[in-house]
Amino acid sequence: MKKTLTAAILAAWMVLMASSADGGRGPGLCPGVHFRREGSSLDRQKFDVELSLKDKKVSDLSPQGLTLAFHVEMVNTLSTPLYLVRYDYRVVIEQAEFLDLQVGLDEPLRIEPRSGLLVALPVKITYEYLFRAAPGVQPKDQASCLFTGGLTFQDERKKEKRVPLALTADFPIYRGLEARIQPIAAKDLTVGGADLVFRVALRNPNGFACRIDRVTYKLSLVGVNVAEGTIAQGTGLDGRGEKTFDIPLLLDFFETGKIVYDGLAQPPVAARFSGEAEIGTPWGNFKIPLDKSDKVAVQKL
Repeated sequence: MKKTLTAAILAAWMVLMASSADGGRGPGLCPGVHFRREGSSLDRQKFDVELSLKDKKVSDLSPQGLTLAFHVEMVNTLSTPLYLVRYDYRVVIEQAEFLDLQVGLDEPLRIEPRSGLLVALPVKITYEYLFRAAPGVQPKDQASCLFTGGLTFQDERKKEKRVPLALTADFPIYRGLEARIQPIAAKDLTVGGADLVFRVALRNPNGFACRIDRVTYKLSLVGVNVAEGTIAQGTGLDGRGEKTFDIPLLLDFFETGKIVYDGLAQPPVAARFSGEAEIGTPWGNFKIPLDKSDKVAVQKL
């Protein structure tokens, strides 16, 4: 029966070794893009261990970076156990060396006879570190990664064999999702209440299109929460595109307090739009935080 090694365990070893190798300054590794099949080569090896690529994923996508992982199955074709004792790999991004690791495992990983073990070979990419290592990447919408290395196995007689692998992947240079608060439209504004339209524009600064499944938000004026809800369900945004959303507001100043009336009556008024966007991209689905504060005009209709 095939067993699965959790990505968290393998990642813990890699984070420790990456930190030691780089003095704590370089990128760590952790588990977890639209990947380019073309150019990726992980052929089934003619050794006692067969390697096959099962999946490639991106996770933890944010304007600070991402994690990409190659999920590789190791199959022991022998009638006796084999042990993974160490591994090495080198990561090159846009022809600049990003990471070079050689790691010996304190406790070998046992692969049962004629059984398999699934491992994640993950790389955490921090954009700040990447832009120092490969400055030409910063203005791009995506970058190419070359992942080469090998897994070294022992049999019960301590005989070793290194099985090589080589993979390539494209990953995005992600710049987030931007919110911009527009002037508030006042249909009616009295000391008792207001009938307003709050407008917020959402902009996609990336070179690829995305789908907004929904945005859950909270809205405050002069520090007072006045509304919360959901907008933008099923909205498509082109690369570097923008769409504006209207949020109707019926305010009772006896509930919100006179401070809100004073702020609207004497603009610009302090406004804050915060929440979370659930988006779909060519590299998967992600949750992106939003938080924008500004002082905006109030325009009477």
